[in-house]
Amino acid sequence: MRSSAFIQALSNLDNTNVAFPERNKWAPNVLVTQDFARTVSTVHKADEYLRPVNWVVSSDIEHSPVLVVMSPDEVNTLLPNIRKSNAVHLSLYTPRTTKTMQACDDLQLYSVPSTPHLTPSELLICQLDLFAGQLYFSHYEMYLRTCNFLGLNGPDLGEDLVVDSDGFIRKENRPAARASCSFKQSQLLPLKELFGLRRKGMGYLPSHLGKMLNGRILTEEDFLD
Repeated sequence: MRSSAFIQALSNLDNTNVAFPERNKWAPNVLVTQDFARTVSTVHKADEYLRPVNWVVSSDIEHSPVLVVMSPDEVNTLLPNIRKSNAVHLSLYTPRTTKTMQACDDLQLYSVPSTPHLTPSELLICQLDLFAGQLYFSHYEMYLRTCNFLGLNGPDLGEDLVVDSDGFIRKENRPAARASCSFKQSQLLPLKELFGLRRKGMGYLPSHLGKMLNGRILTEEDFLD
């Protein structure tokens, strides 16, 4: 039984105006702590108080990978124990919001303890990046992984497809390359709303995610420096 100190990452949005259909199809092992989720007490929606993602604890005990987003206060309190741990790693994380920023979603930018290095699951990192509001994919393969997860049309698919206007491929029209997608409804509208909260009114249409969330298909040229 999972501790009540942790909740699924998207549950952190319960007190906002963002609502994901089929939230149960997102990974149950991308979590946030209750302390991270707790920002202000208000009777209104807390859209303006969504905490940024900066500290991630990863674990792969018995081949069950977990990512947990923590608050700065928790990190300060638990850091001495984390330094001695053989079970978890603490990593500095910042969503890549400009093309010139170094991607740090491999969780290797700053890691405590420094060894051994864990290799986080790309599927979990993909969902962490979306939750955190990352605007630029770390590499082309991560873009394809995200298309696969969300059931979106992409450059790896053929042209003879029945696709919704936003790029979502419904289950009955889904090719084998998107068979692992479990969504029956597009996730792009709530993702747009989430990214709107993360950006606090700042535009992001020219970015990788800005294009993808608006039905554009990226090419390898979009990933050139």
